[in-house]
Amino acid sequence: MIQQRKAQRKENLAQKQSLFPVRANKKQFTVPHPLSDNLFKPKERYISEKEMHLRSKRIYNNLPEVKRKKEEQKKRVILQSNRLRAEVFKKQLLDQLLQRNAV
Repeated sequence: MIQQRKAQRKENLAQKQSLFPVRANKKQFTVPHPLSDNLFKPKERYISEKEMHLRSKRIYNNLPEVKRKKEEQKKRVILQSNRLRAEVFKKQLLDQLLQRNAV
């Protein structure tokens, strides 16, 4: 029985290997998922520290939370500048009225 099991294992291994032939002279690559965007295995390359920093910064800036925070900051700056303009306009208007009343 032990010999029969060993023979069956060998047959199973032979069948599996015939389904997936092993290429001795080529490297084994992972098979990409058909629905994946990246259908080819990217080449391994060395990235400089500066390039990695820029890449990380770009990815971070594209996050929705970061975009929302920047938009809110822009709105705050615009509101603040509008308030300052309104104050300046109000002061100018008061000055003009006071000068007319004084004359």
